[in-house]
Amino acid sequence: MTIPFIILFVVAIVAIIIIVLKSKPATTPEPEKQEPQAPARPPLTDSEREAIRQADEVWDWDTHNAIVSGTYSGPLPEHVVGNYWTDLYPDIYRTSVAGINLRRSIKDLAGTTFDATLVAEPTNKHDPNAIKIIAFDGRHLGYITAEETDAVRQFLSGTLPHPCRVHVDEGEEENYDTGRIRHYLIGRVNIPRNRE
Repeated sequence: MTIPFIILFVVAIVAIIIIVLKSKPATTPEPEKQEPQAPARPPLTDSEREAIRQADEVWDWDTHNAIVSGTYSGPLPEHVVGNYWTDLYPDIYRTSVAGINLRRSIKDLAGTTFDATLVAEPTNKHDPNAIKIIAFDGRHLGYITAEETDAVRQFLSGTLPHPCRVHVDEGEEENYDTGRIRHYLIGRVNIPRNRE
């Protein structure tokens, strides 16, 4: 007697489910609301890529981000003869820091950008025309290369000491003969023509 009762019970439950499902009005699901999408930005032009490269050299992240986002409205460099472009930052002299690897005491500055000062060093026994670079905390970072000291002096109209900005990074390279990794520092200096 229990088996017929169970069968009758299951049939009744199925009948109730069918009645309930049929009595519900058929509804169509509402389409998902989609956020309006901004139109896709066209690929960067050669001038925009060059502007980003120049902005990165002087750590001008606002210009970099504005070009990438498509909101930049300033001038773009123009391609001139050969591989040359006009300079967006003609009032900033950009070069590297010579001799930075001889100063291991500044390793803690790797990965940072900071203020520094260019100072003439007429007592330098190797080069009386030398220009040394002194960090914000008084540590000697290195020098402007001997090949560029005249150009830097001309750019600054000979006025030293002069403020600048320095970025120090750490690099590494593997000696394939020994398998050893050599760590080294890379210093870039941006020298504004004006003292502001």
